[in-house]
Amino acid sequence: MEVIKNEKTAEIVGLCFGDGSLTKRHSGKNKGKLRFQMRGSITEDREHYDDYVKPLFDRVIGAIPTTIYNGKKPYYGISTESGKICNYLVSLGIPVGIKNELIIPEWILQDRNYMKGFLRGFFDTDGSIFCQKSYNVQNSLHRLIKISFGSSSKKLICDIHTLLNKVEIKGVIKNPLLHEEKNWKTLHILRIESNKDVERWFNIIGSNNSKHITKFEVWKRFGFCPPHTTIKQRRIILNKEINPALFYNKKEYAEVAEPGQMRKVEDINQKPCPLVGARVQIPSSALESIIKPNKIF
Repeated sequence: MEVIKNEKTAEIVGLCFGDGSLTKRHSGKNKGKLRFQMRGSITEDREHYDDYVKPLFDRVIGAIPTTIYNGKKPYYGISTESGKICNYLVSLGIPVGIKNELIIPEWILQDRNYMKGFLRGFFDTDGSIFCQKSYNVQNSLHRLIKISFGSSSKKLICDIHTLLNKVEIKGVIKNPLLHEEKNWKTLHILRIESNKDVERWFNIIGSNNSKHITKFEVWKRFGFCPPHTTIKQRRIILNKEINPALFYNKKEYAEVAEPGQMRKVEDINQKPCPLVGARVQIPSSALESIIKPNKIF
């Protein structure tokens, strides 16, 4: 099978460098056989796999089945032992075995569109987008949007930083996150920290993962995005069915928070506070602010 190298296959390489693995079986009847797996959150990434990743593989390389990984933290993704697909991925530059220092294939570095495809794929699997408060402003909403990449490969993070410079997006390499736990590797981190550069990312690179797209669209439309929301909640916000301000523990909305529900702690110095999320009960006084558009909408 002829190996095609273009923006879509470069995106596949980025996807694989993120959440993919290509391993060789060392025992049993399939000893020596390659196995490819790629997986993400069973709730937040499933749509990405069903609507984009699987169809991309089916169209470009070959039909690949989806699978659910059961366990304490279940995952959803794709998996195959097809020699055709596994050998194709090897030909694109996907390494076999444990992902240590990852090297972006040279053919991707020779074309600007291929670079963009690779960056998009890596972002959609191993990247994240989130909004922070400005702690210099009292009662600030989460208006500062950022993109973050994390990898155990220092070289990969440095190379992504170089690619960002080539497309004129400013990235900042942060101090690595050191893990004291056994079997955890040091995490090397790169962030895009300005609103302007995040907007430039979506204009130039883009995303095919609705988990990322809905966060950006909420921020773009309202100027902020509440933390720890789901895709479903963000779509409700975008459809103007609920006021995003209701996701904060503001005085006028305090009664909306479900008793005992706590927001995740964003940093060690921040106290948890109630957060409106799923299964909330909204009283009529708060409901009026949702229906009437003069507050946020």
